[in-house]
Amino acid sequence: MGNLVRAQWFRLLHGPSSGPFALTLVAVAGFVVVQFTAYWDDCGTFRAVLGRASVVEVYCVFVALYLAAFFAEDFQYGTVRNLMVGKGSRRAWALSVLVVTFGCALGAMLLGAVVTGVVYGLMGGVPVAFDMGELAAWWLVASLLATAFSVVAVAVTVVVPWAPLTTAVVAATLLTSGLGYWFCQAAAVGLPAPLASFVTEGVLPLTLTALRLSLLNGAPIELWWFADLALVLVASVIIIAAALNRKELRQS
Repeated sequence: MGNLVRAQWFRLLHGPSSGPFALTLVAVAGFVVVQFTAYWDDCGTFRAVLGRASVVEVYCVFVALYLAAFFAEDFQYGTVRNLMVGKGSRRAWALSVLVVTFGCALGAMLLGAVVTGVVYGLMGGVPVAFDMGELAAWWLVASLLATAFSVVAVAVTVVVPWAPLTTAVVAATLLTSGLGYWFCQAAAVGLPAPLASFVTEGVLPLTLTALRLSLLNGAPIELWWFADLALVLVASVIIIAAALNRKELRQS
């Protein structure tokens, strides 16, 4: 798997779109902070500043769209066949998606936090407290969230047997938009009370959108968030590997 991860990393970092992607992340974070720093006079901590800057909200979308399309290219252009060179290579490809995506998400969220902090300071933002433990937990959860959105979108792309790039973009867009979450929340209103309570209190809080909203609004980070995200990632990797085992790897 190591060689496959290195090959994917090389292609990701040296691709023609990697530079514009990084510049877009910087521009988006900087733009939000420049526009609204003057109104953020009640942020007591830097994590609150990150929440106001919507780093998680925005970066999950960009990372999921970019990486889902990146891995979809393996199927769109048939290059995935060149990566299947030995026993277990399909499982290795699925694991490489997880490793590369998590690495990219870590870098993206760190970049967003650094840009937000630098621009916030340059714009004369109110001094805030830095709790390194809290910020480290925020960074890890935010990165896992972006990874989960991306890997689920890749899983959908691998399962659906046509138009990989289109499927990847549509899947990432629908997942990060939270349409399913809001639809279920609205639909629960018309359900019998016990079922509505189960949906709104037992199911929806476990979704990726709910976790993203909790992180965005500054809710205390809980251990079960990590377990929830880990379960989503493990299930997605298993689905990708299973779909690859049943898939005829030919150019779309």
